[in-house]
Amino acid sequence: MGKKVNFDWASIQEKVDGVLGNDFWQDLNRVVPKRTACSDFYETESEGHIFVELPGLQSQEDLQIELEANQLILQGNIPYMYPVEKEELKMNERLSGPFKKVISIPFAYSPDDIKAEYKHGLLHITLSKIKKTKPISISFTEEAKPDPS
Repeated sequence: MGKKVNFDWASIQEKVDGVLGNDFWQDLNRVVPKRTACSDFYETESEGHIFVELPGLQSQEDLQIELEANQLILQGNIPYMYPVEKEELKMNERLSGPFKKVISIPFAYSPDDIKAEYKHGLLHITLSKIKKTKPISISFTEEAKPDPS
């Protein structure tokens, strides 16, 4: 396996910001608004941990979580919370309205052992990894031999 290279992304971001400037990112955000919730994902030896920013949810009806093969699908609606129309906002970087986020899970996990907790606008999902491999038995069936007569 190849050597893992640690790349200094923060340094690249600073250089790009220096060339493009802050106005570029603000203008880009107006043209291409945020379409899904921000998330982080890390894993330990025994678990995977997903954190998703979803401000303003009030109940379980505001969010649905589904499993589909190796994907976790989050769907819901983040309420718009300001007394002015969206078009009147001077800056609009926060996600609001309906959203769908699909997160690929890169390991085998137990679908019966998934925990989800929502606190202070942050959803934390914990997936327990399946640790052991299961051998698969192979059955051999003898073919009938042709009658030599």
